[in-house]
Order: sequence, then structure tokens, then C-alpha cells
Amino acid sequence: MRHLSLKEGFTLMELLIVIGVLGILAAGLLAAIDPFEQLKKARDTNNRSAAIELLQSSQRYYATHGYLPWYKMTGAAYDCDAATVNTLRTAATDYPYAYVVVNKPGSTAHDADMKTCIDNTLGVDGEVKDTFFDGLATTLYLTSGNATRVSVCFSPESKSNRSDGQTAYNTADTASSISDGCTAAQRDAGECVQCFQ
Repeated sequence: MRHLSLKEGFTLMELLIVIGVLGILAAGLLAAIDPFEQLKKARDTNNRSAAIELLQSSQRYYATHGYLPWYKMTGAAYDCDAATVNTLRTAATDYPYAYVVVNKPGSTAHDADMKTCIDNTLGVDGEVKDTFFDGLATTLYLTSGNATRVSVCFSPESKSNRSDGQTAYNTADTASSISDGCTAAQRDAGECVQCFQ
């Protein structure tokens, strides 16, 4: 006596339905996660780290020498003396503060004098790595305004960091300076910056 064996399995239609449902779920998950926003957040984290590294290295330099790299407390010669770097010594007690651009050589508006200043002071003291400028993925805005104050800012890319309360300054109100306050239109245009002091 022969027994007919029935093979159990999924039909082609069932498999196509399961694949379709999984595709819909995957598309919904990608829309919820927004991988491009996640990449922007990751870049913001790196840019924030670079800003804080420059800020802390300047503060350590001040603790060691008694002055910031672009200020010299005694004597006639500054450690960093160039037309753009000199704007950091423009006395200001409140915003707006004049800024100097710090970014990778070859970038838009790269300030070679500021790179030389940082290399010859913070770099020589070992406060920043030799590869600091090569690793910069954004433009940093360095401000001072007096002999004991330093601030480093960057423009965040991600929506969440642009709307963060720390993104409260802008670069659009006055030329080459950071102003207090940031409107929704300036946030959307990427003109607002996060500053660390």
C-alpha cells in the first residue's frame, strides 16, 4: 500500500505577502529613524568635540602661561599677531563678539594666520594634536573679547541640535561677529551656532 505524502510548506502567494509586509514595515522604520538625520547628529557630535577641544586647550594654555594665545600680558609682542587674529583682542563686554574662522586648510574662508597662531602656541605646547586641523569637518568660530575670555562656536547640521536651547547665537546679524539671539528663520537657514565658553 502506497501512502501519498503531502509536502507542507508555503505557497508562492503566501511568501509574496510576507515579503510585502516586511517591506512595508522596513519602510516605516526607516521613515521613523531618518538615517540622514542620524548621520547629521553624528557629525554634530564630532564638531562639538572639536569645539570643546579647542576651548579646553585654550583654557589650559591660559592656565600655563597666564594669557590666551592671541593676548600677551607683558611685553610689546603678541604670540599671535596678524590682522584677522588681532580682531580677537577687540574689547567687548557683551555680544556681538568678533570671531575668527578656524577650519581645515583649503576650506572656504580658511584663515591661515589663525592656523599658524594655533600651531605655534597650542600645538607647540601639545594642547592640540598635530592632526587637529585635518580632522575638522566644519568651521569653528573662535571669539574672545577680553584677556580672560574665550568662546568656540559651531553651526549644527541636525534638526534636533539646531532647535537645541544651546544654539542661541547667530552669525548673520553683523559681519564677522557672533550675536546673541537666534530666530526660527536663522535656525532654518543654518545661521545659528552653539557656543561653548
